[in-house]
Amino acid sequence: MIDALAAPGDLMVGDNEPYDGALRGDCMYRHGTLRGLAHTLLEIRQDLIIDEDGQREWADRLAGVLPDILAKQELHEVRSFGSRTGPVPSL
Repeated sequence: MIDALAAPGDLMVGDNEPYDGALRGDCMYRHGTLRGLAHTLLEIRQDLIIDEDGQREWADRLAGVLPDILAKQELHEVRSFGSRTGPVPSL
């Protein structure tokens, strides 16, 4: 997702800091990592979606990248994607 959103070159895209989404026991860990489901966290600055124009722009931007990402067969397989927070029990 980072690569797809960065490709047009009009955004600064990267891992969020200081929170990078790698918290053992958080929602993504519990419902994605432990279950072997591919997942992502997307955070959009509030000032970019404060009005309908910004919301529409982001909806269009995501609609443009998600089909290619979701078409990747490997994302639909239940498997261990690993975790930077520590070992993940075997599936």
